[in-house]
Amino acid sequence: MKRATMTILLALAAAWLVLPINPANAEGGANCLGDGACTVIDSAPPVPAKRPSVGSSKGAKDRAPELPSCAGFGGRGGIVVLPGMDLSDLPLDGDYSGWVRVSCLGAGGPDDVLWLWTDPGVNAEQVARTLLARMRLQPIEMGLTPKGADPVALVGLPVWLWVDDPARLTWGPSSISAGGMSLTARVEAVVWEMGDGTTIRCGRGTVWRPGLGASPSPTCGHVYERQGSYTVRATTQWVAQWRGYGQSGTIRLSLASSRPLDVAEIQVIVTRR
Repeated sequence: MKRATMTILLALAAAWLVLPINPANAEGGANCLGDGACTVIDSAPPVPAKRPSVGSSKGAKDRAPELPSCAGFGGRGGIVVLPGMDLSDLPLDGDYSGWVRVSCLGAGGPDDVLWLWTDPGVNAEQVARTLLARMRLQPIEMGLTPKGADPVALVGLPVWLWVDDPARLTWGPSSISAGGMSLTARVEAVVWEMGDGTTIRCGRGTVWRPGLGASPSPTCGHVYERQGSYTVRATTQWVAQWRGYGQSGTIRLSLASSRPLDVAEIQVIVTRR
C-alpha cells in the first residue's frame, strides 16, 4: 500500500503521546526506544484547544494552540488505530518501520482528537506541531498602571506596560521532547494595542512600583491624549524551534490577552470669590 492514504479504522476520543512503533514504557514518564535510549517527556494529556475565549468586563485570553489537522499530514498519509494497536496487527503491505503515533484533529473540530500513525520523515513539521500543542502555552498576565481590578488612567499621565509574573508557559523558554523530536519555544516580543490606534512593540517591560510616581516607563509605556473607554490588547509573539528526524524548522504563533481600561480627564474648576 504505497499510495497516499488516510484510512480511518476508528475515531478515538482522546490521544496524547508521540511514540515510535513498539515502544517500551519506563518509569518516571520517560519514552524508551527499542535500543534502550530514553527521553523524558511531558506525560500530561493535552486538553483539546478551543477558539479564543469570549471577552468579559474583566478581559479575555486566547486558548492554547490547537493540534494540527489529521488531513494536514501529507506524503503517505496516515492510519488511525485503536489505542495500543501496532501497525503489524493490521493487514498492510509495505514497510512502515520508523512510523510514529501522533495526536491530530479530525473533521469534527477541536474536540475530535484522533491517533494517527505517520511517517515522521515526511511530516516532521506536523509532528512538531503536535508537541507544540501539548505544551499548552498561555497568553501573558497583563501588567499596567494604574494597578487594580478596575483601573482608571488619566489623560496626560504615563501608563506603564509589562509582562506580569512571566513564567515558562507565558514567556518561555519552554521545551518538550518525545521520540526523535525536540522543540523549544520562547516569546520574541509583545505587541500592545492601546485601543486609541497606537501599537507598541516591547519586551517584558518594567514593573511599576510605589515610589516611581508619574514618571514614564523606561522600556514600555503609553500616554493617552483623550478620555474614554479603551480595550488594551497584548499579543505575545512566540517562536518555536524544532529538530528531529534529520530535519529542523521554526514555527511562529501568537497568543493574546485583553482587558478594558477607562481613561479620565481631570477637570480644574476655578471659582471667584
